[in-house]
Amino acid sequence: MIVNKSMFPLQTGFSVISKMQNQFATLQMQLGTGQKAQTLADMGRDLPVSLSVRSRLSTIEGYTANIEQVNLRLSFLDNALSRFDKIEGEARNSSVPGQYGTNNINMATAPELSKSRLDEVVTMLNGDIAGRYIFGGKVTDKAPLPTTAELLDGAGGRAGFKTVVNERKAADAGSDEFGRLDTAIDTTDPLSVVVNLAEDGNHPFGFKLSTISTVGTGIGNSADFNSSPAKIDFTFTTPPAAGDSVTLGFTLPDGTETQITLRAVTTAKSPPATDEFVIGADATATAGAFKAALEGSLQKSTASEMAAASTFAASENFFNAAGEPVLRVAGNDPFNATSLRVASKTDTVMWYSGESPAISATGMGRLTSERNGAVVTLTENVPVSQQHGFQITNATTASANVGGVSRALTSGDPANVAVTFGATAAAGDKVTLTLSEPGGKQREITLTAVAGTAGPGQFSLGVTPEATAENFNKAMQRSITEAATDAQGNPRQSVSSAIEDAGRVNYGMQANEAGYLRMVRSLASMSVETYPELTGTSDPNSADLYPAKARFDAMAARQQSQLSEGRNNEKGSIELVTMELGIARASLESAGKRHENYKSQLDNLLSDVETVSKEDVAMEILALQTRLTASYQVTSMVSQLSLVNFLR
Repeated sequence: MIVNKSMFPLQTGFSVISKMQNQFATLQMQLGTGQKAQTLADMGRDLPVSLSVRSRLSTIEGYTANIEQVNLRLSFLDNALSRFDKIEGEARNSSVPGQYGTNNINMATAPELSKSRLDEVVTMLNGDIAGRYIFGGKVTDKAPLPTTAELLDGAGGRAGFKTVVNERKAADAGSDEFGRLDTAIDTTDPLSVVVNLAEDGNHPFGFKLSTISTVGTGIGNSADFNSSPAKIDFTFTTPPAAGDSVTLGFTLPDGTETQITLRAVTTAKSPPATDEFVIGADATATAGAFKAALEGSLQKSTASEMAAASTFAASENFFNAAGEPVLRVAGNDPFNATSLRVASKTDTVMWYSGESPAISATGMGRLTSERNGAVVTLTENVPVSQQHGFQITNATTASANVGGVSRALTSGDPANVAVTFGATAAAGDKVTLTLSEPGGKQREITLTAVAGTAGPGQFSLGVTPEATAENFNKAMQRSITEAATDAQGNPRQSVSSAIEDAGRVNYGMQANEAGYLRMVRSLASMSVETYPELTGTSDPNSADLYPAKARFDAMAARQQSQLSEGRNNEKGSIELVTMELGIARASLESAGKRHENYKSQLDNLLSDVETVSKEDVAMEILALQTRLTASYQVTSMVSQLSLVNFLR
């Protein structure tokens, strides 16, 4: 402190000492805590940097917490998918056509083993993590599936799968168990006898006549497969030769094909075989034997192939896929039913209650198209009341060449649109279709005619109106399928989590995806099917017409087809879903590493801003302490100065 001639500035000295004391206290705090300041206000110019870095670290902590949470869920899903894959293989290998086991043990145990596997699948699909159900898409507050018992047996007066199967079997078999085919003999022509075989109506049930082939010339036939219902007439004039045969092909309710062959013989086997008929003394006797053999073969096939096909068809009706309704046989008399109806939640157990799109990319969103000459017709598959699939709400044309393209919208339920192409169709002609989703969202599809190669939203003009119509039909099918795919969406996107500023990971699951659905359908079908083998020689029909082994073979073949490794590349398969989740996990790991590195950098920056070196602080304390001691002494000496002391 300077002592000048005018006066001694004691107040200033005290002020300086006070500041040094405050600084000394701050340094002591820094030495004890390692922090520059105890409050934000004391940060000074470093405050904005500190706040910014802390905000960023908080964001990273949030992302890291999301990553940890999603990793936990992905681990659960990975374990579930691994088990699903094993169950799929076990089910595929447990029921093999022709492998019945000792004393037919495989046939006896197949239903219970399948039910056990189904119960495990249902339990896993209803799995939750901390109360969050993960196989229902965005619907996470409730289990997506009922219990196995409710699914199979029903609950609260609502029908389960067994009831739906029994109804479908009755509707497909018919009361006479001929598979909804009618047989009759026409003897009005004295020169020949005709055996009639016809479908009993225009409906989705039973056998559908598809093909016919013959060996020999003794069995005449006239087939009409284009009419609805289809029919075949077998004509007998002269007796056929031994070995003459006819083979009939049928389409079954699940879309598969089967055949029966009837062969002419001179002597019947003992017991009689249903695939043979005895050549009679005249046309009438031969026709009668042929009709009896035909009916026996139909009953035999109804009890085996048809029963299996009915069970799997019912599984498709009950365990509905995304964009499909639950269907049941309509009416109170299933043996004579002519249609399916949409099941309601009040009378039928709904197998899946999670998130699900109302539009499926499969089958053009439940629309079909066909070309007949120069006319292309787009038709709805289902009535509006089913609330699934696209509905055609409008169709317009914009043609530079009037008359080149015309449109006719047929009102009705279901509706259809017919587009007719004339010889004057020209480049630039447009057809716009307006499709409505069940939720009300509308999609417009516009196709424009071009002279050369067509691109997206275009169709090529052909040399003839028919060729143009064919090109338009293909382009329309592609565009509608793309629209349906967009409407269906990706189940993985139903649940997502932010893992960084510009990145999210998608890991949603829906139990009605193709891979899970095929397992549930096939296991449920195998669970409810039985394989009765009636015995006793007094009834010649018993052992032959109710072949348990043939039914088991048909069921096993369908299960193997449903769970085939060849389906691994299909959308929604367990293998593809596993791969998609693997990609999601890789994204999590990459984001986690980036956050870890960035956090380390930010921690270093924050340390530079908010912390101090204790060694440096200690040196500052020593220096300050020396100055402070000196200041105390000088101030003390100056404070004692007076004129008397000065004169002394």
